[in-house]
Amino acid sequence: MKAALVSLIIVSRKRSAHLLRLLQSLRHQTLDSFEVIVVADIAPSPFVNDVKYVPFTNANISAARNAGLAVATGDIIAFCDDDAIPDPPWLERLVSPFVNKDIGAVTGFTRGRNGISRQWGAMRFDLTGQDHPFELDETLPFTVFTASSETPVKLIGTNMAFRKAALLEINGFDENFRFYLDETDAKLRLDHAGWKTAVVPHAQVHHHYAASERRAQNRVPTDLFEIGASKSYFCKTHMKSDSSSALRNFTNEQLIRMTVLVEQHKIKRRDVTSLMESLGNGMSEGLQRNRITSGFTALPSEFHKFETHNSEHVILCASPRDSKWMAKTVSELVNVGKCVSVIQLSASPRYFQVAFKDGYWLHRGGVFGKSTRTQPLLQITNYQQRFTSEICRISALYPADRILKSPAR
Repeated sequence: MKAALVSLIIVSRKRSAHLLRLLQSLRHQTLDSFEVIVVADIAPSPFVNDVKYVPFTNANISAARNAGLAVATGDIIAFCDDDAIPDPPWLERLVSPFVNKDIGAVTGFTRGRNGISRQWGAMRFDLTGQDHPFELDETLPFTVFTASSETPVKLIGTNMAFRKAALLEINGFDENFRFYLDETDAKLRLDHAGWKTAVVPHAQVHHHYAASERRAQNRVPTDLFEIGASKSYFCKTHMKSDSSSALRNFTNEQLIRMTVLVEQHKIKRRDVTSLMESLGNGMSEGLQRNRITSGFTALPSEFHKFETHNSEHVILCASPRDSKWMAKTVSELVNVGKCVSVIQLSASPRYFQVAFKDGYWLHRGGVFGKSTRTQPLLQITNYQQRFTSEICRISALYPADRILKSPAR
């Protein structure tokens, strides 16, 4: 049977450096063939000439996603944010459940800013848009869920895929959701239409939460208008009863969140008033918004294959005295298109951090430091033992083909 064509849509706004890093990481995806559609205010680097570029300056993520969908050739439509870095097998694993013709949407798991700890796992949501995490068997390749009109399975916006026919059936994304709850609304409409959902735990991305017009680099909000508008519009659209109580609860949750940020010295107390005012103004506008029911129009477009390296995964193990060897070896491997992960240990209890930089994944931390939340604060170990444990952690995400250690050791 012929494999379904896959289109990956990336919405980007004022983050050209993040976008370029993401596109660089996508060269290591293991999926044989897919196209990349960039919907952004600025064109990607001229060195990236194998993407479809859709110029888009409107600060509306639903409209941007629809603009990408309009030119997508694939039978499967995937989405990833510009401030995320997917694991190499991500897309291949994410689209695998679509062999089941009843599945309309798929989602995976995300890791947080350190690149290791879980940010989002399996969740459902209710008709107020509130999330409810739940446990599932992560040893299975994926789990399929039937449609639910009350507590659907949630999709993670930076890690999700749709059957194109299903997304077109519901007329794409509701552009009243300019930011926040856009994929949640779409998912609920898919469930109303009877489409099943799959959750793929090992289809994972590392999500950074880069700064935007609505939040700072440290995730502190600078404006709550669109969050408030989307929340009230979602409740108005989907709740079967009066939404006043749900909106009051949401307002109180945001006020508590702002109070905590004041206590953490991340915002000033005077900032709380303006932020809460923006939330209230957004809620008022959201209640005035009405769903647009006009049909979605797809534009003719040829499939434009994104070039990947499809090479082996090499893990390098480097201690402090291996810096020169590491830099030289990494450069040589990256230049010939290898997928490279580096474990760089220091003689310290420093926590582990993961970052994709200069074409490779850097896993850096102290030989005595913790890399997962379940580990003790201080590890009683040595370099060899720690290299072995970190190789196992990385290989669980993406198996290694080769392990390289400095000839000096």
